[in-house]
Amino acid sequence: MNTTLRLSLAALALAATTLQAAAYDRTVRIHNNTGLTLVKFQSTNSGASRWGRDVMGSSTLANGGSMKLHFDNAYGYCEFDFKAVFSDGTVLQKARVNVCQTGDYYYTE
Repeated sequence: MNTTLRLSLAALALAATTLQAAAYDRTVRIHNNTGLTLVKFQSTNSGASRWGRDVMGSSTLANGGSMKLHFDNAYGYCEFDFKAVFSDGTVLQKARVNVCQTGDYYYTE
């Protein structure tokens, strides 16, 4: 194999690795337009049997506010289930949100 061909193949392999790593950057801005305060937010990759930890902790997200969440993981999942709990006890769940294609997710009245 000549040197030019080897260098070209090496460059292609490096580009593929770089693109794959970039694909793991899954950031979604969660918007709260419900008229209520968001007090708890959990997610899990779709199909999992347990919810992930509450990312809100002791924080809340007021009506009209937004927060940025990163759904990066070592497995490259794109589909996640969301669970939001609001100050009046309302629980909203949404299955199969594609975080690879969704930059903003809105909770509305």
